[in-house]
Amino acid sequence: MKKCISLTAIITVVFLFSLQAQVYEKKTVHAGQSLAEVSYYLFPSFRDAKVQFKKGGELVSKLNFNLLICQMQFIDPKGDTLNLARPDDIEEIDFDSTSFFYDKGYYQVLANINGARLAVLRKVSYEPIKIGALGLRNHSGTGTEEEGSFVHKSGDKELTLNEDVDITRATSFFLIAGSGEMIKANRPGFIKMFSKNSQSIKTYIKENKPDFNKESDLKKIFSFCTNVH
Repeated sequence: MKKCISLTAIITVVFLFSLQAQVYEKKTVHAGQSLAEVSYYLFPSFRDAKVQFKKGGELVSKLNFNLLICQMQFIDPKGDTLNLARPDDIEEIDFDSTSFFYDKGYYQVLANINGARLAVLRKVSYEPIKIGALGLRNHSGTGTEEEGSFVHKSGDKELTLNEDVDITRATSFFLIAGSGEMIKANRPGFIKMFSKNSQSIKTYIKENKPDFNKESDLKKIFSFCTNVH
């Protein structure tokens, strides 16, 4: 197994709940294992991607998106798995089947039709846990800490947790107009984005009852909207 600059943790609890165009996944992790053992990725393996920079220039590297910590990662010549540095400098990351851009988080473009885009943003927060009286769990933080606030270095590359932590990933879906305007990909958002065909979209929603938290349903209604618009 390749080494990974990481928290050390094991997954003990997983639950899923949702709001309109937003899904939360929460995992409780503990000190004791490498994050490399509990991380999971968007792709089954690291694959070639072209990284384009805002100031010009590009490079090709094998990348993968870590879904646990919501970071784009690469494997260095030593075999260590590292996060891409300075993501604000990146204009776009192109894989053969999808692309990403960075704006206070990595947006994955799920569909791009006629200048309109459907994208998903995955962001993570960390909330340290302390065990109080009677063994009850107490959160010691705000849920917005960076991982560096509660990890320490152990050995050459390994990072370890100082305490148990709840890691929560928020997944949000957005519509992006050609002008760059970004709108939540929910019922009001689709009607606003494609207002010229609002009645047709309302009919589609009534007949098909799409789940605005489900990627496949969002792709279908996005395709419908861009074809009738």
